[in-house]
Amino acid sequence: MSFPSDGTNHHNAIENEHNTKEYLQNHAHLIYMGAEEGKYTVISKGGTKNKADNIIECDAGKIIKYISDKHKKKGLGGSFDYTNTSAPIRTMLENGSECVKEIKVILDNVKEDKKLPIEERKKLVESYRPRIKKASYEFLNGLTSDDIIVLLKQYLIEPNREMEEFITDGKENKRYTFPFMNHPVVKLIENGFTASIVVKVGNSSGNIIFSKGDKKITVGLRIRIHTNNGATALLNAGGSNKSSQFVMKFQQDKIKNLLTTMGVSAIGI
Repeated sequence: MSFPSDGTNHHNAIENEHNTKEYLQNHAHLIYMGAEEGKYTVISKGGTKNKADNIIECDAGKIIKYISDKHKKKGLGGSFDYTNTSAPIRTMLENGSECVKEIKVILDNVKEDKKLPIEERKKLVESYRPRIKKASYEFLNGLTSDDIIVLLKQYLIEPNREMEEFITDGKENKRYTFPFMNHPVVKLIENGFTASIVVKVGNSSGNIIFSKGDKKITVGLRIRIHTNNGATALLNAGGSNKSSQFVMKFQQDKIKNLLTTMGVSAIGI
């Protein structure tokens, strides 16, 4: 699957945050406990330094809800992101983890290749693309169950502990909301399930499978590894972005199934 690199997703996300802000300003008191009509304000946040896209705050200054907007313009197919961070990759590189071995080789090569003239760097871009994909696959394939559980706890559950997921189905004009801590992944980990990744050879993402005894459960969670600004930026070989880094995403597939499993219905207003 290819992803737009023209800023479309970013523009759509900002537009949705604005639309959701207006909706919540008018209706939050009908949806969330603690939001009293006429006595709260919805504040736009977002950006790289804020996990929440909008915050509902009562007039006394108390935070009522942290809102994470998920806009599905064409309906509830596809996926959305919970997490997009370089932190776990950096930590594993610092710790000399085996699963980032190929990523380290690439980054060491980049450090040298960036010393070349820009025209030479441009010629190297295409050769880096398959190497990035292979390194991403090797990372995923090298994760143990303990690794996956730690990543889920530190970079999925903990950052979203206070988050209210707010999903907009643009096709059906419906909205859904649930506290992230109601996500089945939380109970699966608490109940001692192990985790593995099903990743096809050469792919840079894979589905997480939870297992315990004879039980195998999927909840639509996927891990993806890629470079956030692509190979051109990684080599600083032209374009608007001058740098790039390996990042890890936790993504949600099968959104309808998740909502059904959790018993989440569309907001009736």
